[in-house]
Amino acid sequence: MFSYHHPVKIHFGPGIFSELYHVLEPYNFSSFIIVMSNSQIDNGLDRLVASQFGDDVKDVVTGITPNPTLEDVRRIVTVMEEHEADCLIAIGGGSVMDAAKAAGAVYLQSIDINHLLEHTDFSESLPVIAIPTTSGSGSEVTPTSVISDEAHRLKVPLIGEGLYPEAAVVDPELTLTLPAAVTAVSGIDVICHALDCLGSAGHNTISDALAVSAAKLAFENLERAYHEPMNTGVRENMSGASLMAGVAVSQTGTAGSHAMSYHLTSHYDVPHGEACALTAGEWYIVNAGANLKLDDHARMIGFEDARDLKRGLDELKLATGLAMTIDDLGIDRGEMKAIVERGFEYRDMKNNIAQPDQAEVLKFLSEK
Repeated sequence: MFSYHHPVKIHFGPGIFSELYHVLEPYNFSSFIIVMSNSQIDNGLDRLVASQFGDDVKDVVTGITPNPTLEDVRRIVTVMEEHEADCLIAIGGGSVMDAAKAAGAVYLQSIDINHLLEHTDFSESLPVIAIPTTSGSGSEVTPTSVISDEAHRLKVPLIGEGLYPEAAVVDPELTLTLPAAVTAVSGIDVICHALDCLGSAGHNTISDALAVSAAKLAFENLERAYHEPMNTGVRENMSGASLMAGVAVSQTGTAGSHAMSYHLTSHYDVPHGEACALTAGEWYIVNAGANLKLDDHARMIGFEDARDLKRGLDELKLATGLAMTIDDLGIDRGEMKAIVERGFEYRDMKNNIAQPDQAEVLKFLSEK
C-alpha cells in the first residue's frame, strides 16, 4: 500500500529557457529575485531572464557557496524583504536551488534564521521556479533543502511540503558548458539517487519504475556526456535521468549512500555526488540481500545482478575520474570509524531496506 503525490509542474525541453516568460506568464508574478551561481552570471543567464521580464526582475543574488550556508540563505532573504518579492527564480545546481528553497520558506513563514536548522515546519514557501544547470541533484522536484551548519561542520537536510518548487524548468542546453568534472560529480549523483530510492524502505511501484529508468539512462549516457559535452542528445538524456531520479527520491527519501556522504562533504570537502558514490554500490548489494527485487532491478538497468551493478558503477567512476577508495580522497583510514558513526546519526540511514550495524558498514568501508 502506498500514496503518491507530486505537486511540481515540470516544463522540459531543449531551448525552453528562452521561453521562460511564456512558461511563467500564467502565474502573474511581478517581483522576481534571481538566485544563481557566479558561473551562471558569467554565462549571461541573468541577462537573458532580465530581457524577458524587464523591471519585474528586482535583483540578483550571486555567490552561493557549493554547500549553501545560513549566510547564503540570509543574504537571499534580505534582498527578498527589500523588494517584497513574490517569486524566486533559482538558476544553478543543487546548491543554488537548495538555498533558494530554504530562503523562500524563511521569508514566507517568518522563520528565525538563527534557528533554521532546528526548525521542522516547512509547510509553506514563497514560490520558487527551479532551473537546473546541472544533471544531478534533482532539487528542482524534491521537498528537500540541504543547508550546511558551518559552526558544527554538519549538513542538515530540511524537509517539508513547502520546499517543493512551484515549477521546474529543465533545459538540457543549459548543461552543454558544464566542465567534465562537474558533469561527472553531478551525473553520478543521479545514479546514487536512483539506487538509494530502490534500496529505500519507502520504495513503491512508481518510485521503482522511475528509479530504474533514471539509472539505466544515466549508466548509458554519463560517460558519453563526460567525453562529449556538446552532444545534445546525451545531455538531454542526462537531464531526463536527473529529473526522474529526483521525482523518485522525492517519494522515498535518500538512504545509506547519502547518510555516509554528509560527513565526507562537511569535514573533507568531498563533492556531494562523489561522496555518495563512494559507497553506493556496496549499499545496493546490502539492500539486495534484504530484497531480491533489487537483483531484478539491476537486470532491468542492464546488469546481471546487484554485484554486477556495483562492478559497472566502479567502472563508470574510473572512466569519469571519480574516487574509487578512501585513499583516493586523501582521507586517513583512521578516520573511517568516525565517518561511519556520523553516518548513523542521519535519518537516511534508517531508510534502508536492510539495517546493518555500524560494524558491518565499517567493514565494507574499510575494504574501499
